[in-house]
Amino acid sequence: MEIKASAKYLHVSPRKLRLLANGWKGVPVLKVLEKLEFYPQRGTELLEKVFKQAIANAKNNFKLAEEDLVVKTVEVGEGRGFKKMDKSHGARFDRGLIKRKTAHLFITLETKEKKKVVKKEKE
Repeated sequence: MEIKASAKYLHVSPRKLRLLANGWKGVPVLKVLEKLEFYPQRGTELLEKVFKQAIANAKNNFKLAEEDLVVKTVEVGEGRGFKKMDKSHGARFDRGLIKRKTAHLFITLETKEKKKVVKKEKE
C-alpha cells in the first residue's frame, strides 16, 4: 500500500533539497527521522514535516503502524521562481534582481512486506 504526502512552493533551492533527499529509498521512516535531526541544513525541517505528514496519513487514513513504514520514493521538483529587487546592488549584478527559487517535495511510503514461510510437505 502506498501512502503519499507533499509540500509545494517551499522556500529552499531544489538543488539543496535534493542533496538531503537522496539515499532514503528502502529505509524505515523512523530511522530517517532520527538521522535528519543531526543534519545542519535548513531543508531538514521541511523534510521532517513532510515525513511526519506522511506518517500521520498512514495512521489516520489507513490505520497502519509507524514501524511498518518504509520510504519508497522522495522526489524533489522545481517550483515557480520569483524575483526580488535589491537596490543596494544598483546597476551591477543583473540590475539589482535577486532570483529566488522554490521547490516541490513529494514523498511516497509503503508498508513492509512480511515474508510468508511456506512449508513443503514431505511425501
